Amino acid sequence: MTKIIRVLVPLDSQEEETFGIALAYAEHTATAAEVADVVLLTHTKGQLDGTGLSRFLGPGATRALTKGKIASLSWGGRLRGETMKTLRYQAGNAVVIAYYADEALLDFVDSLRGVVSVIAVPWVPGEADGWAARWNVHVHGQEKQEPAVLIDDLVVVRALETLTTVINRTTGLGNPRDKQMANEILRILRAKGHADPSGTIKSWAIRHSWSPKAAADLEGLARKIWSLKAKPSLAGFHDPNGRYARWTADA
Repeated sequence: MTKIIRVLVPLDSQEEETFGIALAYAEHTATAAEVADVVLLTHTKGQLDGTGLSRFLGPGATRALTKGKIASLSWGGRLRGETMKTLRYQAGNAVVIAYYADEALLDFVDSLRGVVSVIAVPWVPGEADGWAARWNVHVHGQEKQEPAVLIDDLVVVRALETLTTVINRTTGLGNPRDKQMANEILRILRAKGHADPSGTIKSWAIRHSWSPKAAADLEGLARKIWSLKAKPSLAGFHDPNGRYARWTADA
């Protein structure tokens, strides 16, 4: 499977230059992958003609995209407008420009199939920083960094790796058995005094092939468990101390 190229353009989304930079990245990555389709993804169709995008696109392209038609790009690419509602599950072997991006929009992009590259332009500065750390993306104007360590507690990582190998990472905690397993693992970690990983556990899970929905559920469960006033009881769990010992071996 070809690796998805991800780019963050952390500039003012209301500036035409920012849109031009996003289009330039789209052209570059599409040309390298030998594809012609580019998706301009926004939360709503109204953002195509009710924001600065209509000025950047021009009246002809704006009308075409809002009506579900194709607009031609100068290099021969085909631009179409989509939202989370219209795009559904498949990008169709296309470059995706996630404009006015926030966590919800980028989680949606992470769940799509058929994505060649993603160029994210956040609505508000900082909105896409978690996504950028999750994937170690190329940030416009910055040198490439080493991948961020999302969870630096090796014992927690080993416990989550154990969970990841046995559950359905698509449905995640939607399966009662899988939810119970996640609940036990997180409660063992909390009872043993480990710090709350919920700030980055969702990104860690998505990076390890969990679906964004399943990863968000895991984050919510972690927040709930670490918000308990007292350490949880492990009574009734199967071999909690033995399981913990395996996670801590040589850690």
